Amino acid sequence: MERFKKNILFASILSLSLASTASAFEIKHKIKPDSSLTNLLNETNPQGVFPKTPQEVLEGLEVSGYYRFITNYRDLAVSYPHLVNNTRNVFVGDDSQIPQLMLNLKGFASSKTSFGTDLFMWAPMTGMGGSENVKGLNLGVNLFGNFNTSFGTFNIRTGGINWHMLSPFTFQSNKGYNRYSLFERNPWDPNTASMDTRYSDFFNSGAINQDQRWGNQAFQGLIVDGAQLPNDFSFSLMNGKTQFDGGVLALPNNSNGGRLTKYYHQHQNAISVNTFSNTTYLDTLSKNTTGFTIHTLELTHFIDRLKIWAEVGMGNTQSNQINSKWGEAISVKLAYPLAGKYPTELHFYRVSPRVFNNNAIFINSSIQQTIATNSNQTQAVLIPVSSAVLPIGQLANNRQGVELNSQINIGRLKNSIGYSSSVELENLSPSITYSHAFNSLALSRFWRWGFPSNVGPYKNLNKIYRNVFETLNITDLNTTTGLPNQKKYFNSIEINSKYKTILANKDLYLFYLGSFNSVQNFSSFTSMKDGGVLVFTERALLRNYCHQIESYYVLNPKLIWNNYFSFERIIANYQTAVDVQSSRPKNQTGYSFATGLDIQLSKSAGLYIRQRWMNYKDSSYTNDQYKGFETTVEVKMFF
Repeated sequence: MERFKKNILFASILSLSLASTASAFEIKHKIKPDSSLTNLLNETNPQGVFPKTPQEVLEGLEVSGYYRFITNYRDLAVSYPHLVNNTRNVFVGDDSQIPQLMLNLKGFASSKTSFGTDLFMWAPMTGMGGSENVKGLNLGVNLFGNFNTSFGTFNIRTGGINWHMLSPFTFQSNKGYNRYSLFERNPWDPNTASMDTRYSDFFNSGAINQDQRWGNQAFQGLIVDGAQLPNDFSFSLMNGKTQFDGGVLALPNNSNGGRLTKYYHQHQNAISVNTFSNTTYLDTLSKNTTGFTIHTLELTHFIDRLKIWAEVGMGNTQSNQINSKWGEAISVKLAYPLAGKYPTELHFYRVSPRVFNNNAIFINSSIQQTIATNSNQTQAVLIPVSSAVLPIGQLANNRQGVELNSQINIGRLKNSIGYSSSVELENLSPSITYSHAFNSLALSRFWRWGFPSNVGPYKNLNKIYRNVFETLNITDLNTTTGLPNQKKYFNSIEINSKYKTILANKDLYLFYLGSFNSVQNFSSFTSMKDGGVLVFTERALLRNYCHQIESYYVLNPKLIWNNYFSFERIIANYQTAVDVQSSRPKNQTGYSFATGLDIQLSKSAGLYIRQRWMNYKDSSYTNDQYKGFETTVEVKMFF
């Protein structure tokens, strides 16, 4: 026993000696603690190195994300023909290809350089079995760099998908005028610390919290931004591809953009030169190409309380190295608070039918662009939406017009009012397209997966993201060209009224959203008997009226009772297509009742329940009708 104790004492002394020798060797030769000698000593000595030093690791790694469960039950008493065998449907998951679980990873290689990526998990549950359990990168792997120098501040982003904007005509998405319904939740809507924040923010400021995609476009490639440069200059450069121009193709394609800005008058005013262009190859031999170019000059200038914003430019398209004629793109806004308290904006715009850019705030209604689907077929990148009835603020090419928007508050009643009058520059389209605002999301769920065109009982419906638009054909056409004999004129009125009161010592929010539209082949101002600012008579090719009323009752800080009612009327005249059996044009009526609850489960988790009853019928087209209800349950949590 005594001998055993001596052996232990000897081993301990030997370990301390080796550790001291190693430490001295490290100090003399400046070897880091994770050197080969230290590792060897650690392997041979279970007691480790004295003194202990932490191993160098990557610091500042952040993990965040969200989980979203959503299920929908639909029961139709009257349905479209393609749903007669599926009138009762239970669906788990989001059919808009939104992941159910998202992990956002961010790490800092240094104080000036970081990286980011996100991983998603998605189970569409289409009946395909385990093979449909999709996992992968959502926006790819991105590398970010921020560098502060004496010359300026520079930001570099490269890799997967980044959200960015230049100017409205070059690279930006439409933000509109914040007139929309809050009842249906979007997949990107966040949870808030208090459940009523979503509704109180909309009442107070006319907007709700939006993520980084709001107003931006998706871009894959290299983005370099510079700010605080000498003489108050800044710039932004882009090289890569967009989601609409070769985003999913292996064929060569390239998008370039840039912005150079000069600030003046204490950084309040600015003038910018902007550009964006794209070239996409249509075949593997790189012989056939398509693309577009647009250059603009942008100005922001304040004169006391008057704000002047303008963007003026030119654009064209290319096909196989042949350039089209250049067209103009003009947008001018004047903003001023009338009577000192009513913010008002007057907007003039004109976009030539020869200007094309599917990454800008205007939609394409005149140019057919193609990409390759295989070696001998082509399909449309962005199908022209014909002569569309659009919300105020959404522009289209081949159109010019004027918009007037104002905010008028009377006590607790807040009103956002807009008016638009526009006309086509050329009579190019023999059809009109419009959406159904009152049941747009429920209607889009009639077609799960993908975005099919020419569907519905009369093959005149086209599904887009969370919405459906309908096509109406005009019959007054030139027999030689097949084009309309007259240009189309568009008039719109939008009203969004918000009121807050107290009921039983609890907050109650009441919102009204009204939309009134007419399309005709004459200017409404030339015939005051038809309405003047809007055509209310049968002389209009199409009349579209929709009312939406919402209430949000804050029962307690963690529970909100939601209610919704909508009514829609759409009427066409006899200069449009009529039904073969009834010999009458479109005459559509729809309404919807809905109720729901917002329940806060925890600080970062919420439960959202929606129950909707809907009834729609076209009295002229027998098969164009549906009636039933749907129930939606969503659980969303952030971490």
